[in-house]
Amino acid sequence: MQINSDDFEFLVGNFEVLVNMTKVPALPMFSDCIVEFLAALSKELLKDKRTRQNVDVVSYAYWIRKASIENAKSKHEDYMNRIGRGIAFHVAPSNVPVNFAVSMTSSILAGNATIIRVSNKRFEQVSIICDAMNRLLRDSFIEMRPYFCLIRYEHNDLITQELSSICDVRVIWGGNKTIETIRKSFIQPRAIEMAFADRHSLAVINSEEYLKSNYKEIANRFYTDTYYTDQNACSSPRIVIWTGDKVEEAKEIFWEYLEELVKRDYEIKPIQAVEKYTSFCMLAMLKDTVHLRSHDNYLVRVEVDELFSGLMDYKNGGGYFFEYTVTDLQEIIPLLTKQCQTISFLGESKSRLRDLIFQNGVRGVDRIVPLGQTMGLEFIWDGYKMIENMSRFVYTGDICR
Repeated sequence: MQINSDDFEFLVGNFEVLVNMTKVPALPMFSDCIVEFLAALSKELLKDKRTRQNVDVVSYAYWIRKASIENAKSKHEDYMNRIGRGIAFHVAPSNVPVNFAVSMTSSILAGNATIIRVSNKRFEQVSIICDAMNRLLRDSFIEMRPYFCLIRYEHNDLITQELSSICDVRVIWGGNKTIETIRKSFIQPRAIEMAFADRHSLAVINSEEYLKSNYKEIANRFYTDTYYTDQNACSSPRIVIWTGDKVEEAKEIFWEYLEELVKRDYEIKPIQAVEKYTSFCMLAMLKDTVHLRSHDNYLVRVEVDELFSGLMDYKNGGGYFFEYTVTDLQEIIPLLTKQCQTISFLGESKSRLRDLIFQNGVRGVDRIVPLGQTMGLEFIWDGYKMIENMSRFVYTGDICR
Protein backbone atom coordinates (compact mmCIF):
# COMPACT_ATOMS: atom_id res chain seq x y z
CA MET A 1 0.00 0.00 0.00
CA GLN A 2 1.10 3.56 -0.75
CA ILE A 3 -0.63 4.82 2.39
CA ASN A 4 0.38 4.66 6.03
CA SER A 5 -1.24 4.49 9.43
CA ASP A 6 -0.96 8.24 9.99
CA ASP A 7 -3.56 8.77 7.26
CA PHE A 8 -6.32 7.15 9.32
CA GLU A 9 -8.26 7.36 12.53
CA PHE A 10 -9.09 3.75 13.39
CA LEU A 11 -12.44 3.27 15.14
CA VAL A 12 -12.30 -0.53 14.89
CA GLY A 13 -9.22 -2.44 13.79
CA ASN A 14 -5.76 -1.06 13.04
CA PHE A 15 -3.31 -0.58 10.18
CA GLU A 16 -2.09 -4.17 10.40
CA VAL A 17 -5.64 -5.45 9.97
CA LEU A 18 -6.14 -3.14 6.99
CA VAL A 19 -2.93 -4.21 5.25
CA ASN A 20 -3.62 -7.92 5.77
CA MET A 21 -7.24 -7.92 4.61
CA THR A 22 -6.29 -9.17 1.15
CA LYS A 23 -5.19 -12.43 2.80
CA VAL A 24 -8.39 -12.98 4.82
CA PRO A 25 -10.49 -15.97 3.65
CA ALA A 26 -14.03 -15.29 2.51
CA LEU A 27 -16.72 -16.69 4.79
CA PRO A 28 -19.89 -18.59 3.86
CA MET A 29 -23.06 -16.50 3.83
CA PHE A 30 -24.63 -16.43 7.30
CA SER A 31 -21.52 -18.00 8.79
CA ASP A 32 -22.15 -19.22 12.35
CA CYS A 33 -19.29 -17.13 13.74
CA ILE A 34 -20.78 -13.95 12.27
CA VAL A 35 -24.30 -14.71 13.46
CA GLU A 36 -22.91 -15.29 16.96
CA PHE A 37 -20.86 -12.09 16.82
CA LEU A 38 -23.88 -10.00 15.82
CA ALA A 39 -26.00 -11.61 18.53
CA ALA A 40 -23.33 -10.74 21.09
CA LEU A 41 -23.09 -7.20 19.70
CA SER A 42 -26.85 -6.82 20.13
CA LYS A 43 -26.60 -7.73 23.81
CA GLU A 44 -23.56 -5.51 24.32
CA LEU A 45 -25.34 -2.52 22.83
CA LEU A 46 -28.44 -3.01 24.94
CA LYS A 47 -26.26 -3.04 28.09
CA ASP A 48 -24.80 0.39 27.28
CA LYS A 49 -26.67 3.17 29.11
CA ARG A 50 -26.06 5.53 26.20
CA THR A 51 -28.11 3.30 23.91
CA ARG A 52 -31.34 4.20 25.67
CA GLN A 53 -30.93 7.80 24.53
CA ASN A 54 -30.52 6.78 20.87
CA VAL A 55 -33.56 5.08 19.45
CA ASP A 56 -31.76 4.23 16.20
CA VAL A 57 -29.11 2.26 18.11
CA VAL A 58 -31.87 0.41 19.97
CA SER A 59 -33.49 -0.44 16.61
CA TYR A 60 -30.16 -1.66 15.25
CA ALA A 61 -29.54 -3.80 18.34
CA TYR A 62 -32.90 -5.52 17.95
CA TRP A 63 -32.38 -5.93 14.21
CA ILE A 64 -29.17 -7.97 14.73
CA ARG A 65 -30.55 -10.27 17.45
CA LYS A 66 -29.94 -13.94 16.71
CA ALA A 67 -33.65 -14.64 16.13
CA SER A 68 -33.84 -11.72 13.68
CA ILE A 69 -30.77 -12.86 11.74
CA GLU A 70 -32.01 -16.46 11.66
CA ASN A 71 -35.28 -15.19 10.24
CA ALA A 72 -33.40 -13.33 7.50
CA LYS A 73 -31.36 -16.47 6.83
CA SER A 74 -34.53 -18.52 6.33
CA LYS A 75 -35.49 -16.21 3.46
CA HIS A 76 -32.23 -16.92 1.60
CA GLU A 77 -32.87 -20.49 0.46
CA ASP A 78 -29.63 -20.70 -1.53
CA TYR A 79 -27.32 -19.52 1.28
CA MET A 80 -25.50 -22.88 1.33
CA ASN A 81 -24.20 -22.08 -2.16
CA ARG A 82 -23.11 -18.53 -1.36
CA ILE A 83 -19.80 -17.19 -0.08
CA GLY A 84 -18.31 -13.72 0.34
CA ARG A 85 -16.67 -12.00 -2.61
CA GLY A 86 -13.59 -10.96 -0.56
CA ILE A 87 -13.18 -7.37 0.65
CA ALA A 88 -16.06 -4.92 0.77
CA PHE A 89 -15.18 -1.21 0.94
CA HIS A 90 -18.06 1.00 2.12
CA VAL A 91 -18.28 4.77 2.08
CA ALA A 92 -20.92 5.60 4.70
CA PRO A 93 -23.17 8.67 4.49
CA SER A 94 -23.08 11.63 6.84
CA ASN A 95 -26.83 12.08 7.21
CA VAL A 96 -27.94 8.83 8.91
CA PRO A 97 -25.69 7.98 11.89
CA VAL A 98 -26.38 4.22 12.11
CA ASN A 99 -26.25 3.56 8.37
CA PHE A 100 -22.59 2.53 8.51
CA ALA A 101 -23.52 -0.37 10.81
CA VAL A 102 -26.43 -1.46 8.61
CA SER A 103 -24.13 -1.58 5.58
CA MET A 104 -21.47 -3.41 7.60
CA THR A 105 -24.00 -6.01 8.79
CA SER A 106 -25.12 -6.88 5.26
CA SER A 107 -21.50 -7.09 4.16
CA ILE A 108 -20.26 -9.38 6.93
CA LEU A 109 -23.32 -11.66 6.68
CA ALA A 110 -22.49 -12.02 2.99
CA GLY A 111 -19.06 -13.27 4.09
CA ASN A 112 -16.80 -10.32 3.34
CA ALA A 113 -13.93 -8.73 5.21
CA THR A 114 -15.29 -5.23 5.64
CA ILE A 115 -13.73 -1.76 5.46
CA ILE A 116 -16.03 1.12 6.36
CA ARG A 117 -15.11 4.74 5.85
CA VAL A 118 -17.24 6.39 8.54
CA SER A 119 -18.36 9.99 8.27
CA ASN A 120 -16.15 12.60 9.93
CA LYS A 121 -19.21 13.86 11.82
CA ARG A 122 -18.91 12.86 15.47
CA PHE A 123 -22.16 11.03 16.09
CA GLU A 124 -22.62 9.45 19.51
CA GLN A 125 -24.28 6.46 17.80
CA VAL A 126 -21.03 5.68 15.99
CA SER A 127 -19.08 5.70 19.25
CA ILE A 128 -21.60 3.43 20.99
CA ILE A 129 -21.48 0.78 18.27
CA CYS A 130 -17.71 0.93 17.73
CA ASP A 131 -17.02 0.76 21.46
CA ALA A 132 -19.19 -2.35 21.75
CA MET A 133 -17.47 -3.97 18.77
CA ASN A 134 -14.04 -3.28 20.23
CA ARG A 135 -14.98 -4.86 23.54
CA LEU A 136 -16.06 -8.04 21.78
CA LEU A 137 -13.08 -8.18 19.41
CA ARG A 138 -10.67 -7.78 22.33
CA ASP A 139 -12.19 -10.64 24.27
CA SER A 140 -14.76 -13.19 23.09
CA PHE A 141 -14.34 -12.79 19.33
CA ILE A 142 -10.59 -12.33 18.78
CA GLU A 143 -10.78 -14.56 15.69
CA MET A 144 -13.09 -12.01 14.04
CA ARG A 145 -10.60 -9.11 14.23
CA PRO A 146 -9.26 -9.57 10.67
CA TYR A 147 -12.75 -8.98 9.24
CA PHE A 148 -13.44 -5.45 10.52
CA CYS A 149 -11.74 -2.15 9.83
CA LEU A 150 -13.75 0.99 10.55
CA ILE A 151 -11.86 4.16 9.74
CA ARG A 152 -12.07 7.89 9.27
CA TYR A 153 -9.91 9.89 6.90
CA GLU A 154 -10.07 13.29 5.30
CA HIS A 155 -11.13 13.45 1.67
CA ASN A 156 -8.13 12.02 -0.13
CA ASP A 157 -8.21 10.58 -3.66
CA LEU A 158 -5.05 8.54 -3.13
CA ILE A 159 -6.47 6.72 -0.08
CA THR A 160 -9.80 6.13 -1.80
CA GLN A 161 -7.98 4.73 -4.83
CA GLU A 162 -5.86 2.39 -2.70
CA LEU A 163 -8.89 1.03 -0.86
CA SER A 164 -10.88 0.76 -4.08
CA SER A 165 -8.09 -1.15 -5.82
CA ILE A 166 -8.13 -3.97 -3.25
CA CYS A 167 -11.89 -4.34 -2.87
CA ASP A 168 -14.19 -6.88 -4.48
CA VAL A 169 -17.31 -4.93 -3.54
CA ARG A 170 -17.60 -1.16 -3.31
CA VAL A 171 -20.64 0.39 -1.63
CA ILE A 172 -21.12 4.14 -1.89
CA TRP A 173 -23.70 5.93 0.23
CA GLY A 174 -23.98 9.63 -0.43
CA GLY A 175 -25.05 12.36 -2.75
CA ASN A 176 -24.57 12.29 -6.49
CA LYS A 177 -21.41 14.40 -6.22
CA THR A 178 -19.90 11.95 -3.72
CA ILE A 179 -20.58 9.06 -6.06
CA GLU A 180 -19.15 10.93 -9.04
CA THR A 181 -15.96 11.73 -7.10
CA ILE A 182 -15.40 8.20 -5.78
CA ARG A 183 -16.05 6.62 -9.18
CA LYS A 184 -12.90 8.33 -10.43
CA SER A 185 -11.08 5.65 -8.39
CA PHE A 186 -11.04 2.40 -10.36
CA ILE A 187 -11.97 -0.99 -8.96
CA GLN A 188 -10.83 -4.45 -10.07
CA PRO A 189 -12.39 -5.87 -13.27
CA ARG A 190 -14.46 -8.45 -11.38
CA ALA A 191 -15.39 -6.13 -8.53
CA ILE A 192 -18.99 -4.99 -8.23
CA GLU A 193 -20.36 -1.66 -7.04
CA MET A 194 -23.57 -0.54 -5.40
CA ALA A 195 -24.24 3.19 -5.27
CA PHE A 196 -26.98 4.81 -3.21
CA ALA A 197 -27.59 8.23 -4.70
CA ASP A 198 -29.80 11.23 -3.90
CA ARG A 199 -33.42 10.09 -3.75
CA HIS A 200 -36.75 11.40 -2.54
CA SER A 201 -39.90 9.77 -1.21
CA LEU A 202 -43.60 10.43 -0.82
CA ALA A 203 -46.54 9.54 1.41
CA VAL A 204 -50.02 8.62 0.20
CA ILE A 205 -52.83 9.13 2.73
CA ASN A 206 -56.49 8.23 2.24
CA SER A 207 -58.51 10.93 4.00
CA GLU A 208 -61.45 8.75 5.07
CA GLU A 209 -59.20 6.08 6.55
CA TYR A 210 -57.09 8.68 8.30
CA LEU A 211 -60.16 10.13 10.01
CA LYS A 212 -60.86 6.68 11.49
CA SER A 213 -57.35 6.40 12.92
CA ASN A 214 -55.59 7.41 16.14
CA TYR A 215 -54.42 10.95 15.32
CA LYS A 216 -51.62 11.06 17.89
CA GLU A 217 -50.25 7.70 16.78
CA ILE A 218 -50.22 8.75 13.12
CA ALA A 219 -48.49 12.03 14.04
CA ASN A 220 -45.81 10.05 15.88
CA ARG A 221 -45.31 7.73 12.93
CA PHE A 222 -44.98 10.58 10.45
CA TYR A 223 -42.63 12.44 12.80
CA THR A 224 -40.38 9.35 12.91
CA ASP A 225 -40.37 9.20 9.11
CA THR A 226 -39.47 12.85 8.70
CA TYR A 227 -38.31 15.06 11.56
CA TYR A 228 -36.21 12.39 13.26
CA THR A 229 -33.59 12.78 10.52
CA ASP A 230 -34.49 16.36 9.52
CA GLN A 231 -35.85 14.73 6.33
CA ASN A 232 -32.25 14.03 5.34
CA ALA A 233 -32.93 10.33 4.78
CA CYS A 234 -33.85 9.44 1.20
CA SER A 235 -36.81 7.49 2.59
CA SER A 236 -38.31 10.54 4.34
CA PRO A 237 -41.49 11.77 2.62
CA ARG A 238 -41.16 15.14 0.93
CA ILE A 239 -44.71 15.31 -0.39
CA VAL A 240 -48.04 14.14 1.00
CA ILE A 241 -50.51 12.88 -1.59
CA TRP A 242 -54.11 13.01 -0.37
CA THR A 243 -56.85 10.73 -1.69
CA GLY A 244 -60.53 10.31 -0.85
CA ASP A 245 -63.51 12.60 -0.30
CA LYS A 246 -62.67 14.20 3.07
CA VAL A 247 -59.29 15.71 2.29
CA GLU A 248 -59.78 19.17 3.76
CA GLU A 249 -61.04 17.81 7.07
CA ALA A 250 -58.22 15.26 7.23
CA LYS A 251 -55.56 17.84 6.35
CA GLU A 252 -56.57 20.19 9.12
CA ILE A 253 -56.40 17.49 11.81
CA PHE A 254 -53.28 15.78 10.44
CA TRP A 255 -51.13 18.90 10.35
CA GLU A 256 -52.52 20.21 13.65
CA TYR A 257 -51.47 17.07 15.54
CA LEU A 258 -48.08 16.96 13.80
CA GLU A 259 -47.38 20.62 14.55
CA GLU A 260 -48.19 20.10 18.23
CA LEU A 261 -45.69 17.22 18.37
CA VAL A 262 -43.01 19.12 16.45
CA LYS A 263 -43.19 22.17 18.70
CA ARG A 264 -42.82 19.93 21.74
CA ASP A 265 -39.98 17.67 20.55
CA TYR A 266 -38.14 19.34 17.66
CA GLU A 267 -35.45 22.00 17.81
CA ILE A 268 -35.42 24.11 14.66
CA LYS A 269 -32.24 25.87 13.55
CA PRO A 270 -32.35 29.40 12.09
CA ILE A 271 -30.62 28.27 8.88
CA GLN A 272 -33.43 25.75 8.29
CA ALA A 273 -36.03 28.50 8.35
CA VAL A 274 -34.03 30.54 5.83
CA GLU A 275 -33.49 27.55 3.52
CA LYS A 276 -37.16 26.58 3.57
CA TYR A 277 -38.27 30.09 2.69
CA THR A 278 -35.64 30.31 -0.07
CA SER A 279 -36.80 27.01 -1.58
CA PHE A 280 -40.37 28.21 -1.69
CA CYS A 281 -39.42 31.54 -3.30
CA MET A 282 -37.39 29.79 -5.99
CA LEU A 283 -40.30 27.48 -6.78
CA ALA A 284 -42.83 30.34 -6.73
CA MET A 285 -40.75 32.21 -9.32
CA LEU A 286 -41.01 29.16 -11.58
CA LYS A 287 -44.65 28.28 -10.95
CA ASP A 288 -47.63 30.41 -9.95
CA THR A 289 -49.56 27.29 -8.95
CA VAL A 290 -47.93 26.84 -5.54
CA HIS A 291 -49.38 28.16 -2.28
CA LEU A 292 -47.70 28.56 1.11
CA ARG A 293 -49.86 27.11 3.90
CA SER A 294 -47.85 27.67 7.08
CA HIS A 295 -48.29 29.27 10.48
CA ASP A 296 -44.58 29.28 11.33
CA ASN A 297 -41.22 27.75 10.42
CA TYR A 298 -41.64 24.53 12.37
CA LEU A 299 -43.90 23.07 9.72
CA VAL A 300 -43.87 24.53 6.22
CA ARG A 301 -46.54 23.28 3.82
CA VAL A 302 -46.49 24.08 0.12
CA GLU A 303 -49.73 23.19 -1.63
CA VAL A 304 -49.29 22.53 -5.35
CA ASP A 305 -52.00 22.60 -8.02
CA GLU A 306 -50.07 20.37 -10.42
CA LEU A 307 -47.38 17.71 -10.31
CA PHE A 308 -44.36 17.88 -12.58
CA SER A 309 -41.13 15.89 -12.73
CA GLY A 310 -38.91 18.76 -11.55
CA LEU A 311 -40.92 19.54 -8.42
CA MET A 312 -38.54 17.67 -6.13
CA ASP A 313 -35.63 19.83 -7.28
CA TYR A 314 -37.10 22.39 -4.87
CA LYS A 315 -37.42 20.09 -1.87
CA ASN A 316 -35.98 20.95 1.52
CA GLY A 317 -35.63 19.41 4.97
CA GLY A 318 -36.45 20.08 8.60
CA GLY A 319 -40.21 20.06 8.10
CA TYR A 320 -40.83 21.24 4.53
CA PHE A 321 -43.65 19.42 2.75
CA PHE A 322 -45.39 19.63 -0.57
CA GLU A 323 -48.96 18.38 -0.67
CA TYR A 324 -51.32 17.54 -3.48
CA THR A 325 -54.82 16.09 -3.75
CA VAL A 326 -55.54 13.46 -6.41
CA THR A 327 -58.76 12.04 -7.78
CA ASP A 328 -56.83 9.20 -9.45
CA LEU A 329 -53.46 7.78 -8.34
CA GLN A 330 -52.33 7.87 -11.97
CA GLU A 331 -51.76 11.59 -11.38
CA ILE A 332 -48.62 10.87 -9.31
CA ILE A 333 -46.78 9.16 -12.19
CA PRO A 334 -44.69 12.32 -12.96
CA LEU A 335 -43.14 11.99 -9.47
CA LEU A 336 -42.17 8.34 -9.89
CA THR A 337 -38.87 8.97 -11.64
CA LYS A 338 -35.58 7.16 -11.00
CA GLN A 339 -35.05 9.56 -8.10
CA CYS A 340 -38.15 8.32 -6.26
CA GLN A 341 -37.28 5.72 -3.63
CA THR A 342 -40.13 4.99 -1.19
CA ILE A 343 -43.89 5.28 -1.13
CA SER A 344 -45.33 5.16 2.37
CA PHE A 345 -49.06 4.73 2.69
CA LEU A 346 -52.00 4.99 5.06
CA GLY A 347 -55.41 3.67 4.11
CA GLU A 348 -54.41 2.75 0.56
CA SER A 349 -53.88 -0.76 -0.76
CA LYS A 350 -50.27 -1.91 -1.07
CA SER A 351 -51.22 -4.04 -4.08
CA ARG A 352 -52.87 -1.05 -5.73
CA LEU A 353 -49.68 0.97 -5.37
CA ARG A 354 -47.59 -1.96 -6.64
CA ASP A 355 -49.87 -2.30 -9.68
CA LEU A 356 -49.45 1.41 -10.37
CA ILE A 357 -45.70 0.88 -10.66
CA PHE A 358 -45.74 -2.29 -12.74
CA GLN A 359 -48.60 -1.38 -15.07
CA ASN A 360 -46.98 1.95 -15.91
CA GLY A 361 -43.43 0.60 -16.08
CA VAL A 362 -42.11 3.42 -13.90
CA ARG A 363 -38.34 3.71 -13.47
CA GLY A 364 -38.47 4.70 -9.82
CA VAL A 365 -39.90 3.40 -6.50
CA ASP A 366 -37.99 0.59 -4.79
CA ARG A 367 -40.07 0.34 -1.62
CA ILE A 368 -43.73 0.45 -0.60
CA VAL A 369 -44.15 0.51 3.19
CA PRO A 370 -46.78 1.58 5.74
CA LEU A 371 -46.56 5.12 7.12
CA GLY A 372 -44.12 5.16 10.02
CA GLN A 373 -41.89 2.43 8.64
CA THR A 374 -39.78 4.30 6.09
CA MET A 375 -36.77 4.23 8.43
CA GLY A 376 -37.06 0.50 9.11
CA LEU A 377 -33.82 -1.51 8.95
CA GLU A 378 -33.88 -3.95 6.07
CA PHE A 379 -31.56 -6.15 4.01
CA ILE A 380 -33.20 -4.90 0.81
CA TRP A 381 -32.51 -1.27 -0.07
CA ASP A 382 -32.87 0.84 -3.22
CA GLY A 383 -33.80 -2.28 -5.16
CA TYR A 384 -30.71 -4.22 -4.08
CA LYS A 385 -30.85 -7.47 -2.13
CA MET A 386 -27.85 -6.40 -0.11
CA ILE A 387 -26.55 -9.72 1.21
CA GLU A 388 -27.05 -11.52 -2.09
CA ASN A 389 -25.39 -8.78 -4.11
CA MET A 390 -22.34 -8.78 -1.87
CA SER A 391 -21.94 -12.55 -2.03
CA ARG A 392 -20.90 -14.96 -4.77
CA PHE A 393 -23.08 -17.90 -5.92
CA VAL A 394 -21.18 -21.16 -6.41
CA TYR A 395 -23.13 -23.19 -8.97
CA THR A 396 -22.98 -26.95 -8.42
CA GLY A 397 -25.50 -28.06 -11.03
CA ASP A 398 -28.16 -29.13 -8.55
CA ILE A 399 -29.50 -25.80 -7.32
CA CYS A 400 -30.41 -22.60 -9.11
CA ARG A 401 -33.00 -20.45 -7.40
